Amino acid sequence: MVVTPSGASLRRAEAVERVRRTALDLMTAQGFDSVTVEEIARHAQVSPSSVYRYVGTKEALVISTDRPSTFAEQLRAAEATSTPLAAFEQAALDVWGTDDVAQEMRIVVANPPLVHAFERQLLDQRDAVAEFFATRRGKASPGLRDDALAAAALGVLAAMIIRWGRANGTPKALGKSLAKGLATISPPA
Repeated sequence: MVVTPSGASLRRAEAVERVRRTALDLMTAQGFDSVTVEEIARHAQVSPSSVYRYVGTKEALVISTDRPSTFAEQLRAAEATSTPLAAFEQAALDVWGTDDVAQEMRIVVANPPLVHAFERQLLDQRDAVAEFFATRRGKASPGLRDDALAAAALGVLAAMIIRWGRANGTPKALGKSLAKGLATISPPA
């Protein structure tokens, strides 16, 4: 059975996207700290309480809480035909390598608390990434090698995305940087 969203849920999704787009545009122009939730609400034509109800915090308007879990899901679904680090790289580019994310990262890198929140979000996926590496090695559970590689790969990913944001890079530039960064931790064949 196909479930179609109700009119109310479609309107809510449209409002959330409008609030997010408005917030990103205002924060790009004025800076994260200079923009208030009330200002975002006024420009998005919703109430401030709706902004909080839809997204929870101003930080959540900039740092997607869905991307890290989407990344972990894409890793689990990755084809076994590529190397584990190549699959890691492709999943990362699929999730973060867009123009929308580039705009978000320019806001993030200008605000150190947002940088730390972004890094924490990525590192929260360490167990899922370690499980992916263990599975690719044919192991039932992650060992030291998988844990270390997961932490290193996520550190490289965070560093390259932050570096890309500071350079106002394009999605293509992120791909090049990520490939180079991951090459530094690639285990010997």
